[in-house]
Amino acid sequence: MQPPPPENAGAPRFAWPRFQVLEYVESSEIIEAAGIPVALRAVRVKERLPEVVQRLADAFHEGGLHVPPGPEQPQLASGAVMLTAVDMRRRITYTAILQPQPDGTTVLYLGEANHMLRREPVAAGDFAPLPPGASQVLRVGSESSRTMAFHVPLSGADVDAFYARALAQHGWQRVEDESGIFTRSGEELRVVHEPGAGGLRAVVLVYRRGVAAVSTPATP
Repeated sequence: MQPPPPENAGAPRFAWPRFQVLEYVESSEIIEAAGIPVALRAVRVKERLPEVVQRLADAFHEGGLHVPPGPEQPQLASGAVMLTAVDMRRRITYTAILQPQPDGTTVLYLGEANHMLRREPVAAGDFAPLPPGASQVLRVGSESSRTMAFHVPLSGADVDAFYARALAQHGWQRVEDESGIFTRSGEELRVVHEPGAGGLRAVVLVYRRGVAAVSTPATP
C-alpha cells in the first residue's frame, strides 16, 4: 500500500495577490542571504495598509502556506508591518514588509527565499565555507598558498560529506582517486583532517592558485 500524497501535492506555486500598482519602487533583483537566494520586489500600491494586510493573509491561507501565529510574526518599528508564510513542501519562505504612506498608499517589499537552493556560505575573505560549529579557526596566507585550520564536533565521514557537498556548490570538482583534493579552473583545494583533542576533529584546508589538476576530475 503506497503512502498518501503530501498535502497540496498538486497545488500550484503560490502567487502574490494582485493590487493596484502605482509604481515600482525598485527593480526586481536576487540577493543571497546566508547562502539562500532571495528574490526581491518593491512596489507602491493604491490600497491602504489594513486592506493589504488582510488580502495577503487571505492569500497565504488560500495558497495552503503555513502562517505562523501573530505573536511569532516579526515586529518592525516605524509603523511597518511584516507578514511571513512558508511553503513547507517546496521550502520557500514568503515575506512581505508593508509601509503605509502619508497619502494613504502602501509600499510593499516582497521577498521569496528558496531554501531548496541554499549554498553553504563562504565568509568574506575565506576561500571555502566552514562547517557548523567550527572553532579555533586559524588563517595563514603566503604568496603561493592560503591555509585554514580549525576544529569541529564532527566525525571524519561527516567532514568529508560536508565538503563534498559544499565545494560542489561553489564549482569545485573532486579529483578521482585522490582523497580530499578538489580543483576548479587552475585552483586546488586540499581537505585534510585527523582526530583532535576533546573528541573534536582537527581540519586543515590548503588552497593554491595556478596549479594543474592532479588527475581527471571524478564523474559526478
